[in-house]
Order: sequence, then C-alpha cells, then structure tokens
Amino acid sequence: MGDMATIRRDIGAGHHFIFDDTLVSHPNAEMFTPDFWQLQDKITGQAKGRGTTIFIEHEGQRWVLRHFKRGGLVGKVLSDQYMFIGVERSRPFEEFRLLEYMRAQGLLVPVPVAARIHRRGLIYRGDLFTLSIPNSKDLHHALCDKPLDKDEWYEVGRALAAMHNCQVYHHDANVRNIMIDSDKQIWLIDFDRCEQRQGNSWKQGNLDRLLRSLHKEKAKNPVFHWQESDWSACMNGYREAVK
Repeated sequence: MGDMATIRRDIGAGHHFIFDDTLVSHPNAEMFTPDFWQLQDKITGQAKGRGTTIFIEHEGQRWVLRHFKRGGLVGKVLSDQYMFIGVERSRPFEEFRLLEYMRAQGLLVPVPVAARIHRRGLIYRGDLFTLSIPNSKDLHHALCDKPLDKDEWYEVGRALAAMHNCQVYHHDANVRNIMIDSDKQIWLIDFDRCEQRQGNSWKQGNLDRLLRSLHKEKAKNPVFHWQESDWSACMNGYREAVK
C-alpha cells in the first residue's frame, strides 16, 4: 500500500474512491464521467480499446480517464459490469495499488490519480484516472512511422525485465501497451487484470505475447518497421537486466 493513497466511501450512493490527495483533493462521482469534462471543454482527445479512454487537461495537469469494460464474448453480454467481491478486490482498486507499488519501485508506469467503483448490490462498475505520459506514443504508432534503433529495442527489453524483477505479470503485453517518450524512455501501461505473481514460469508467456503482437501488426499494416533482428536486441536487453 502506498503512503499517499486515501480512501473515501460514499456508502449511501454506493461509491468508493481511492486517490492520491496530492493530485486531487476531493473526487466525486461526476468527475468520472466524460460528460462532466465535455461540458467544461476539457477533453483533448480519446482512444478506443475495449472501452473509450479520454484525455483531459485540468488545472495544469493532463489526465487519462479509462472506464473498465470487458472484452471478448463476455463483454458483449456484461459490458462494464463486474461481480463485487470486495472493494480492494475490484479491478480499479487493484490496478491503482499495483501502479503505486511499481512507481515506488522506480518503474516507468503511469502515475495513479484516482479510482472509483460504483456498487449496486452484487454488481459494480469502475473507472481509473492516471497522469498522461508526456510526449509519448505507443510502439504501434511509433513503428508505423519509423524503425526503432537497436538501443531503443534494448531498452524495451530492459523495461520488461524491470517489471518482471518486481514479479509483476502483465495480462496483455502487446505493442499498444508499451510507450516510448521523446527522451526515448520506455513506459508500460494498462495494468488491468495484472498482478504480482510468484516464481518465473509465467514470464516467458509475457514475452511470447509481445512477439505475437509484433508479428500480427507486421502482417496487418502496409508499413510496420519491425524485423526479427529487432527482437534479438530486445531480448538482449531483457536477459542483461532480468534478475
């Protein structure tokens, strides 16, 4: 548990909040809705994944708001509904805590700002605010534009090793969940359904997932600057940094 996390509950309305009170003083339910920011003309962009992620500029900060949605066949039925088994075991709270932990370990991951769940009976819905990563793009967009050099791929490998050294499993380590900023630093994002795990047997699966996504994007995009030798550079960085 991070020292700065504050928890507040509005039990009557079924809302539970966790937040960094150095970044937001008093979160409320309205601020977790896109309409709240649209009315203030503070939305600067959006990205579509399973749900819609919106980018917000507020009081000199740039925030990312993600609404938790299910993927796959289950998502077509339940969409954004999850079974409530405890506040701390909700997906927004778990991701907030995991980001706090990784930040404390020095990993380049988004800064958690606030999360909330809204519970009704046995069902909850949830959202998460993080700070935007300045001057960055995901590897998919980067590689559609130009190649990464060997040193940059080496740093991708080192970033994955740093995550594994903290025993953190990434549920979907694909090219869209790895960011590179203008200083060529590598960031990892989207830690929904991720967790700390014991042992090492699962780590190769994370690496295999990334390699599959690189092959997939290479086949799908007319221009995608990636080749097998880049993977060798990535794995060199990983092997030299992993403990």
